[in-house]
Amino acid sequence: MTGAREPRAREMTEDEIRQKARGGALALDIGCGLRRAEPGAIGMDWSPESGAEVVWDVNRYPWPLPEDAFARIHMSHIIEHLEDPVRGMREAHRVARNGAEIFIVTPHFSSHNSYTDPTHRHHFAPATFEYFTDREFATFIGPRCGFELLGVELSFGGNVLLDGLGKRIAKRSLKWYERHCAWVLPALDIRARLRAVK
Repeated sequence: MTGAREPRAREMTEDEIRQKARGGALALDIGCGLRRAEPGAIGMDWSPESGAEVVWDVNRYPWPLPEDAFARIHMSHIIEHLEDPVRGMREAHRVARNGAEIFIVTPHFSSHNSYTDPTHRHHFAPATFEYFTDREFATFIGPRCGFELLGVELSFGGNVLLDGLGKRIAKRSLKWYERHCAWVLPALDIRARLRAVK
């Protein structure tokens, strides 16, 4: 077998994770697969072949993780697989420390990647991440997940002309880009950064 696969990690208990969290700024990588977003991160994945320290279906709640344990949470290409993204974000909030940063990467709704994987249950726009804050909207109250939105941006492919044009338009106005250009100049991913507020 070839490739740089991480060695199979020993699964950790909730108490072991709590002990490790006391030792410093611990990171969690939800849906880690075969790699970690950062060295030393605790991986959680449904597959026992992943090398995750916590083998768990993220659609089962509560997650077997201690409250207020993680200083950083990475969710790369996982939120689109959740049955209930709001519940998943509330669970991420539960295990995050106050002030923890959450890094989310998911396909933009205009990306072919959003529709290619038959296990994707949801399609996202940059404004979706405002719903995970405690913001009150003009006509309704959001789901109150307890996060502050620090930033959101789109990534594009490598075509200098078309992707470069889409990127420039999106930087000027995300809303205008999505209403008028997204299906002509599709983005690849959304990169959102949130902070847990407790």
